[in-house]
Amino acid sequence: MPGEERKPASKAFKRDLRRALAHLYDPTVLRASPLIKLLGVEGSDDPVGGLRRILIEAIAALKPSRRVPPQAGAWRVYHILSQRYIEQFTQGEVATDMALSIRQLRRQEDGALEVLADCLWSRYRVEERAAAAVGSQEAGSVAPAEATDGEVPSPEQELQWLQSSLSSEPAAPNEVIAAALKIAAPLAAALHVSLEAATPDPLPRLAVQATVLRQALLNLVTAAIRLVPGGVVAIEASSQEGAVSLQVRPIGSRDELASPQESLVMARTLAEHCGGQLEVVPDAHGHPFSVAILRLPIAQRVTVLVIDDNPDILHLFQRYASGTSYQVVGERDARQAVARLEEIAPQIIILDVMLPGLDGWELLGRLREHPQNQGVPIIVCTILPQEQLALALGATGFLRKPVSRTAFLAALSTLGAPLPERSR
Repeated sequence: MPGEERKPASKAFKRDLRRALAHLYDPTVLRASPLIKLLGVEGSDDPVGGLRRILIEAIAALKPSRRVPPQAGAWRVYHILSQRYIEQFTQGEVATDMALSIRQLRRQEDGALEVLADCLWSRYRVEERAAAAVGSQEAGSVAPAEATDGEVPSPEQELQWLQSSLSSEPAAPNEVIAAALKIAAPLAAALHVSLEAATPDPLPRLAVQATVLRQALLNLVTAAIRLVPGGVVAIEASSQEGAVSLQVRPIGSRDELASPQESLVMARTLAEHCGGQLEVVPDAHGHPFSVAILRLPIAQRVTVLVIDDNPDILHLFQRYASGTSYQVVGERDARQAVARLEEIAPQIIILDVMLPGLDGWELLGRLREHPQNQGVPIIVCTILPQEQLALALGATGFLRKPVSRTAFLAALSTLGAPLPERSR
């Protein structure tokens, strides 16, 4: 794509592109992306795979030639897009690698995304496709809720943008509570309100957008503070099956002039945007806010058993899974692999076939027939060009070594196991 005449992409197209890149290995999100139509892959046999391939190839096309100095801006654009979206590294990891602050990286990431969006916009004639698809709507905007370039976004559009630009990631409830209370502390001090928190440790991590959750909790806490000047606001966390509950309770004499309704509505909206639910319970006197109960989903861990005698491979795959909901458990002894099934009950198995002591093909058969392993997908991972043989012997998938992080996570995602994004 270098050298092409590039027209600026619409804001709507940039938003759709950012969301697709953030969920590059999530087929559910990609399947619903307007880019499938705008980039012309809707009629293909595999539109999700086609869209993913276009985006990866578009980033690869931005790689400068070796003649370009390594300190040039073009290299920075390529490295940011490649590491953030193809490799799915966190902003913190990329910022450290490039010796930038998070704030600097965010600015440069926005610029890199703009370069990529403009390239795709021109190459695939998106403006023409969009105009044909949506008629008089702004080219590139296929979602009725989105603002056109000249409009002021509504609160709902702002929330949609927030949801698409941030990611769900395993978050610690105690850290979210501590952050919200720290922000609310000056307001509490001004109104002489004591903040109390009962948070048992450890609590299971949450599958939420941490930034959105913090704002939802902050709305509840500040509403409670304004409601009981001179009183107490108590926060209590507890864990039930599959969820964590956060309770915010204002205690003390009520300020009848303080109306919490707007904050409660916003908190409920934010909670829903990060996958939670908010219940506000009135008191015996009919006041609408006696206690607010915020229920949040627990991040489910997907256990992946990797059977490989090479410790470097085991460490590599564990690093690939860092920051996701995949938990890689390594086993170097092929003869012990069957025994590990009952011990850890993996949801996915990755199997090398060049193993000492027990042939991997034989082990594949044993794993397939073991009653503890019925229905568990097995991915054969080897340097051998034996994909057809692996599938014929009952493997669910195949990876050819050396394996990139992209291919590793894509293989797990294809099996239907959840692929949570890394922090944005």
